[in-house]
Amino acid sequence: MRSHEVVTTSAWVLVRLPAYVVAVMVGVMTPLATGIVGVPERLRRAVWIAGALAGIGLVLVTEAGLLAVATVVPYAVVAGLVGLVGARRWLAWPRTASEAASATALAFVPAAAAWLVAARAGYALLGYTPFWVLLTAAHFHVAGVCLLAVIGRAAAGRGPAAALVALGCVIAVPLTAAGIYGPRWLEVGAACMMAASGFGAGLVLVTAPRSLAGERTTVLRGAGALLLATMVLAALFALRDHGITIAVFGLDPLASMLIAHGVPNTILVMLTAVIALPRASVRNNGRRAD
Repeated sequence: MRSHEVVTTSAWVLVRLPAYVVAVMVGVMTPLATGIVGVPERLRRAVWIAGALAGIGLVLVTEAGLLAVATVVPYAVVAGLVGLVGARRWLAWPRTASEAASATALAFVPAAAAWLVAARAGYALLGYTPFWVLLTAAHFHVAGVCLLAVIGRAAAGRGPAAALVALGCVIAVPLTAAGIYGPRWLEVGAACMMAASGFGAGLVLVTAPRSLAGERTTVLRGAGALLLATMVLAALFALRDHGITIAVFGLDPLASMLIAHGVPNTILVMLTAVIALPRASVRNNGRRAD
């Protein structure tokens, strides 16, 4: 059974919870993520303003339509500018896996915004219902933007093992996107690779040196420990057609994953990590300066 074919009866979890989670992503997490990878200050401020508008819209405007789209258009425009920064860094040929992860994080911001605009318009992008379009927007924001920004900063100067984890995350995110629309075997394989890469990122955070985040290193390590657990849940959900079931509070597998994987990954892992990691400046050549 494909992910988008999962039947759920937990409407109370699935109707508003994804919108609230995405509101936190665009209003807080994405602006913070752009800070730790060294986006120019003026552009970062624009991300904060446009993200706040989009986040408020997700909370207050519950119906898809013109008003809902109007609240996210500024965010989409700013996201496009952020994507250009990421493209520039890729054109400059990243020297390390860490720089590649940071550049890819920026490049994925407009992709995440595109799915968000489609969801707010009620448009079935690539044939998916608006509900699944919104979940895809959430995935791109968490895995495509925040996780890559975090591992890009945390893996810098940490040796070949951390670099391999960063490279794995860079590959796993677009592969997961391809799996959404590709054959079932690709979806499962990509999801397992994403879970394995996220688990590796958790190990990088758990072993973070104190020089990385100073007094907030303990908080960063705690976020990494929780990431290890949520990535195990992600792998189990990907393998649900092989006799593995997940049920939280008696809910169906999809609602259970939103509560046990989606919310913790957003609020307790990625949000904590982007707050704990220090901001980066930008060199004249556009590369991040730690």
